[in-house]
Amino acid sequence: MSANLQVLISVTVLLGLVSCEPVFDIKDPAFIEGCVREHNRHRTSVSPSAANMRYMTRDEGLAVTAQAWARFCVFKHNIHLREVKRMHPIFTSVGENIWAGAPYSSFKPESAVKSWADEVRDYHYDTNQCTKVCGHYTQGVWADSYKVGCAAQACPNGVAETRFSTQPGVIFVCNYATAGNYRGVSPYRAGASCSSCGRDTCENNLCRNSTRDAPQRYNWRPDWEPLRSSANSTGGSSDSLFCRAVVIIRLISIPFIFASVYCLQGRYQLFAYE
Repeated sequence: MSANLQVLISVTVLLGLVSCEPVFDIKDPAFIEGCVREHNRHRTSVSPSAANMRYMTRDEGLAVTAQAWARFCVFKHNIHLREVKRMHPIFTSVGENIWAGAPYSSFKPESAVKSWADEVRDYHYDTNQCTKVCGHYTQGVWADSYKVGCAAQACPNGVAETRFSTQPGVIFVCNYATAGNYRGVSPYRAGASCSSCGRDTCENNLCRNSTRDAPQRYNWRPDWEPLRSSANSTGGSSDSLFCRAVVIIRLISIPFIFASVYCLQGRYQLFAYE
């Protein structure tokens, strides 16, 4: 066996050590911060300026709902959006934005949120009309949507209903409360920033309220949530442990793989043509 072929086998084995799908944790502070910060970045800079734009904070229940739907790995809106009690234990309406991409490395929460916000180029505030798709943008800057919960899911068998459904990919879901995108209603009231905040404080052009912005905890999960053993998804601590176990097994296997190659190299010749 040639030295080049031995190197090729070595590289293949080492690449296998990092083949586990990425695991996204909805409780990861960096993930949460990235999602919330990016939403507020676009809410604070709308044009014309908003008189009543509320500051957006993360909601645990919305994140749980987003995670449950993302684990189906299908690029379609949650079929339970109109069944409010199956979407959240408290809120009476929930909105949703979805992004999907491949490969895994294509996903960053900030980039996904920005892709929704970039639809502003197709939205005209004066007429409240879109020249193309802009509903993701209007939901993101809906003044009364003050809570958000996001989740990302690795889909090793692909994201259904996409043009890259045969490739490993990622689906990213954000849920909002209260829901936006009511027909005939503008996403916010144009005017001097914070001029319609009432008793709220104004921070970076957004209306803040310590009571409204406080985090809430819920002992709740949606009754339609798929089993964690879903064949087309990875996520959560059990998947993380599985990936670690696979890596350990592969590390242990390296000496045996090279021993097998050494024994076989005298029997078989492998050829490559260029």
